[in-house]
Amino acid sequence: MESIRNQEKLDGRWYKRFEEVAFEDYEKLLGNKNVRELEKIKFLSDEVENPDLGYPELESFDLDERESTLLSLKEDVLEMEQNDAVKKIYRTKINESLATLRMLRATKNGDDRKFSRYADFIYGKPASGDIGYVVEHVKSLVVQHVESENTNKQQAALRLQEIFEGLSQSSGDGVEKSILPGGEDIPGKLESVDEAVLAFEEALQEIDATDWQVVVDSESGISNFSVSQEYKVVRIPSEEKLMSRNISKKKLKGLIEHEIKTHVARRSNGERSRLQLLGLGLDRYLKAEEGIAAYAEQQVTGATEFAGVPRFLSIALAKGLGGEMLDFRQTHTIMSDYRFLSSSKNDVKPEQARVTESTSCNTTHHEFDCIVHSPVYSCLL
Repeated sequence: MESIRNQEKLDGRWYKRFEEVAFEDYEKLLGNKNVRELEKIKFLSDEVENPDLGYPELESFDLDERESTLLSLKEDVLEMEQNDAVKKIYRTKINESLATLRMLRATKNGDDRKFSRYADFIYGKPASGDIGYVVEHVKSLVVQHVESENTNKQQAALRLQEIFEGLSQSSGDGVEKSILPGGEDIPGKLESVDEAVLAFEEALQEIDATDWQVVVDSESGISNFSVSQEYKVVRIPSEEKLMSRNISKKKLKGLIEHEIKTHVARRSNGERSRLQLLGLGLDRYLKAEEGIAAYAEQQVTGATEFAGVPRFLSIALAKGLGGEMLDFRQTHTIMSDYRFLSSSKNDVKPEQARVTESTSCNTTHHEFDCIVHSPVYSCLL
């Protein structure tokens, strides 16, 4: 390990400059928790047609200065770097970062058309085979419930049938549920926040990520675990928030496999390699890595369906799967029926599905289009 660390870095003169200007786009798209909760209430009560999500992080993020710095770095790399491979790798990575900045500027300006164009460039469009798989998945769900004795489920199935029965896409090659893992047998529930902290710290030590921190976030009121590549921090909800979620030890281990053993390991191993940029990832690396991370998580938790199907479906609907682009409410209405029918709980109510989907739409929509949040990457595989 030390011999690798001590080797001359191929991109030693550029990496620190790029690292200083690098950022995580999804962290800039986080909204004020209280404001978004109020917007959700107003939306679900039909007080507003569509919620105003708001992006306060973008107000303090200097897009112009960041873009100018990246352009200057790109110019220096192209003029001074002698290694053609390093030059090409940095050029494409900087171009991706510039496109991401312009996507965020479109978000700030409320320009959905530009946002969608840049998002397609960075993350790609849903492939036809994947769309075909999701369409067949929904059709199968409709068949299961269209003659249900539960009137609510029957009506939801009929509404989905009207939308999806005329769609005809074929599934991609190799999409077989037989490859989905069964998972591990890990009994028990997470019993304290200290147990969670220790589990993450041990995982970080195991991959030698000594420059990462694990902190208990008791100020912002987060309900989920949060891993920031930008700040090299794992944030854990407060004891009260964490215990209210009744998290299983299996779920915790699966999350660690996903976030620490895959994403953080790539960061640490990459920075120790001769090409340090591998730590931050080459351009558009997350489209593949998120799929790998999700599958690693499923090795622990088990799965009966591919990760990200609901979010993939909501993105496809928003972007015109049914023949026209849909706004937040239109997408939410369809996805609420989907959530209702796909729930594993026998006693789930339509109203509960609406609440669940309003939270999901907040992480997959920008105004009236989809936004990029970490789960979306797996949806675009």
